[in-house]
Parts: sequence; structure tokens; C-alpha cells
Amino acid sequence: MQPQQRVVRHPYVAPKGEALRVERGDSLLCHHRDEANPAWWWCTDRYGRSGWVHQSWFEEEDYRLIALEDIDARELSVASGERVQVLQVCDGRVLCQNAAGQVGWLPVAVLSEIG
Repeated sequence: MQPQQRVVRHPYVAPKGEALRVERGDSLLCHHRDEANPAWWWCTDRYGRSGWVHQSWFEEEDYRLIALEDIDARELSVASGERVQVLQVCDGRVLCQNAAGQVGWLPVAVLSEIG
């Protein structure tokens, strides 16, 4: 089966700075939900790196939020008309790879089906 591709409808610029990356069992500080996609939380790791994290990727334990799996919240900057390969879809966000091999998350609203 050929990987699914999409085309970028609207440019998207990833937030500046190093993206949140945690390993299973690490603690997270969650600040707020994404208003457009409430299953996603803006979180910070112990090193001060922040990013969007899906609620299924962490749990509350003794008043702390603990990562249930390794998380890489890196986002991808893209230009209109660019084609990306879809790696994973999760509640309004899509993990994509661009032609240069860079991988990161995008809001599904910036993408269109190819067809």
C-alpha cells in the first residue's frame, strides 16, 4: 500500500525553540487545551521544552502527569502547495514527512487531500 500524501493548503510555521521530547515515565506540566482540538494539551517538560501532547499520551499519577510513551512533539513548517507524506493521524493533527525528510506534526486544517 502506497503512503498517503496530502498537499498544504495554508502555510504553517512551527513554533520557535526546541520541541518537547520526553521518554515514557517522564513528568509533564500541562498548561491548557487546544480550543480547536481539545484532546491536545500544551505541555512543558522538565527542561522547559514545550509542545502539543495528545491526552492519551499521559496520565495523572500522584498529582503529576506522566508520559505513557515516548513523545516527540516537533512541528513542521510548510509552504502552500508543498506535498507531505502522512505518517499518523491523531484527533485533528497529522504527523507528516516532507520531501526533505523532515518529520513533524501539522494541524489537519492546513492540509488537503490529493485527488
